[in-house]
Amino acid sequence: MKHPAIFTIVSNNYLHYARTLMKSVAQHHPEAQRYCVIVDRDMQPALALADEFEAIPLAALGLPFGDEFTFQYTILELNTAVKPWAMACLLERGHAAVLYIDPDIRLYQPLAEVFALFAGGAAIVLTPHLLAPMDDQRNPTELAIRNAGSYNLGFCALAAQPSARRFLAWWQGKLARDCVVDLASGIFVDQSWIDLVPGMFEQVAILRHPGYNVAYWNLAQRAITFDGDAYRVNGAPLRFIHFSGVDPQAPQPVSKHQDRLTLANIGLVARALILDYCNDVIANGHARYAGLPYGFGRFSDGTPIPAYARTRLRLGAAQGGNPFDQPLRSFAGPARLAGIFSYFLGRPPEPLALGQLSERCARWPGYVRTALGVGRCAESRRQRGWLVRLVLWPLAGPFEAGRARSVGAAPAPLPPSPREPAAQPGINLIGYIAAELGVGEAARALARACSAAGVAYSVVDVGFQSSNLQRDTQALAGACDRRFAIDMVYVNADQTPATIAFLTSRQLEGRYRIGFWHWEQSRLPQAYYGAFALLDEVWVPSAFVRNAVAAVSPVPVFVVPHALQFHAAQGGRAAFGIPEGKLAALVMYDFHSYQYRKNPQAAIEAFRQAAAGRSDAVLVVKTINGDLHPQARDELKAMLADAIVIDGFLTRQQVWDLQACCDLLISLHRAEGFGLALAEMMYLGKPVVATGWSGNMDFMSADNAMPVRYALKPLAEAMGAYEAGPEWAEADVGDAARCIAQLLDDPALRERIGTRAAQDMRRMLDPVAVGEKVAARLRAIVHWRPDLVD
Repeated sequence: MKHPAIFTIVSNNYLHYARTLMKSVAQHHPEAQRYCVIVDRDMQPALALADEFEAIPLAALGLPFGDEFTFQYTILELNTAVKPWAMACLLERGHAAVLYIDPDIRLYQPLAEVFALFAGGAAIVLTPHLLAPMDDQRNPTELAIRNAGSYNLGFCALAAQPSARRFLAWWQGKLARDCVVDLASGIFVDQSWIDLVPGMFEQVAILRHPGYNVAYWNLAQRAITFDGDAYRVNGAPLRFIHFSGVDPQAPQPVSKHQDRLTLANIGLVARALILDYCNDVIANGHARYAGLPYGFGRFSDGTPIPAYARTRLRLGAAQGGNPFDQPLRSFAGPARLAGIFSYFLGRPPEPLALGQLSERCARWPGYVRTALGVGRCAESRRQRGWLVRLVLWPLAGPFEAGRARSVGAAPAPLPPSPREPAAQPGINLIGYIAAELGVGEAARALARACSAAGVAYSVVDVGFQSSNLQRDTQALAGACDRRFAIDMVYVNADQTPATIAFLTSRQLEGRYRIGFWHWEQSRLPQAYYGAFALLDEVWVPSAFVRNAVAAVSPVPVFVVPHALQFHAAQGGRAAFGIPEGKLAALVMYDFHSYQYRKNPQAAIEAFRQAAAGRSDAVLVVKTINGDLHPQARDELKAMLADAIVIDGFLTRQQVWDLQACCDLLISLHRAEGFGLALAEMMYLGKPVVATGWSGNMDFMSADNAMPVRYALKPLAEAMGAYEAGPEWAEADVGDAARCIAQLLDDPALRERIGTRAAQDMRRMLDPVAVGEKVAARLRAIVHWRPDLVD
């Protein structure tokens, strides 16, 4: 028999994870043959890594149903569904044992216990999620673990024995059509099926070793230490960590799937291991691979495949032929919608008009939406025909002409109604209420606007999702302690599902849900479309974000700018090390907001050109979270030998005082969803030199600021949350230097622009004005939904 096989499964956009895993496999199991199954059409990126592992195409696995198999599942589902076929393929190659390991895992020592179990006669080795009870009510709970499956299938191992092959045949039968995320039906992809295995098959070993599958779901019960020679977990050797849900560019929440841990509370050794892993994942090609397109994500004509089309085929509604070659309307064209819905109810199709569909939708059970692949919704949203809007949204054809808005347009005003105006409703403000970061301050700005307009609000703080300091409690002063029917979920699209899951787990759901989103590209990525299914409407801070969201939104999109009202201490430069008698130009940003987007290098270069040969000007650079992005921080420091650098957290009052100490702000950003720092400086009467593009142009003009010329260029490579392709602005550094030089040379110009800026900000972003906009929209909502006013 051959040496053991160790393999993983990825699509091309996860190759940097696979490389990180396989390098650790090569270090700790050099005797094993390394494989990577590629769940994608283009094999070239993986084939270029032949010295690191052997790439296996899907065609080599003998999957059933031809193209239907790859069409029926999402990228997550397909990557897990092929696992038993891959294991069978490798056993057929003659390997004595086959070990599957998820790509987001790293080995730290050899897996000696697994091979010891094989030597003792085991054929199947599984590892449990938990080895000890949980002692708190944070997420994930023991119930959530039970629903997902008792055993974590990020790792499993088989020996070449008949019982293992019988198990694989059974598992293939389950995953042929039912490898889906459907917790309502007790199915979580390939994993939950394995709960049955210890009772149904022989030679199954449960490896209860604390050094295996160390991850966010059990780290609270497992202490990682370093004894000088090796890492240990609860005293046992650390074999591998499963970095599930860790964002390598923003690791502070530890995992996006939980609220129990942050980098601040997991312990120094665990924190160091996470940061080291993130650095290696980035170094192994994050920028190169993360934005690669998924080969099974679109029809042959380039149209994205919606979830309902996959689900309909999987449940037996195949059209014949290659499903990728069929037009979208063959799955859910206008003439077939009634038949699709009736199909899920198990009844023969009957003709229904669109209005009848909406009315019928109110009486259908919750599993219909789950079957359509868009998750669950509250009863009130079904009653309003929300499901029909969501299903129709991606379709071309006659229904498109009936949409209430065009791309980039604001929602159409509500028509008159004979009803009496409803009372002013309140909201439950859910967000990073005390967190010292931009989206936290934006939520507090909304609270200020509500207070100014007499809109009552309560708060639910989900600041556990951020590692930033949680010290700004100003929003709590105006909050009340009652619950309202309308939730204002003030987190971005990527955090919306986790936040709503948290609300559900705490039984804090309202009956109408608004999401408040920021985004810094001209289109919202398809990966975030699923968040629409959880909302009744979306609010955004600028026309720029509205255009990105409204272009793909099935729900109304409404612009509400940030309200400003604060006072800053004048003078006090000594507290920040800024010399008196010099003109101070400020550059400020958060490393978590991505240095490439904020583009401080261009701002620094523009200042240097403008200030060359003069001694009366100084550059002040204010940053936070540099310790979590050491490479970017070190690159910046190399440019800043002659500048004043303030790296670390300040209170909001200290930030405003710092801004008041400076004479102008430079921001040569590539994109801003709003530009809060710019608006704050203008509110203080300070001139701003900034890229004349994106969200800041809602309040900036040539009269109240110095907009900088720019050229639009597509983002060449994906960067964290930002996908490759959409255009960002490249500021003209020479033009920015000219603007800065004019301000440095001309006190009257600084005074004139600053005065106009302060006037405009106090008019446009006054809490009373913004608050009335909020109040008016809420009144419009309850005008049609009087049940939302208690």
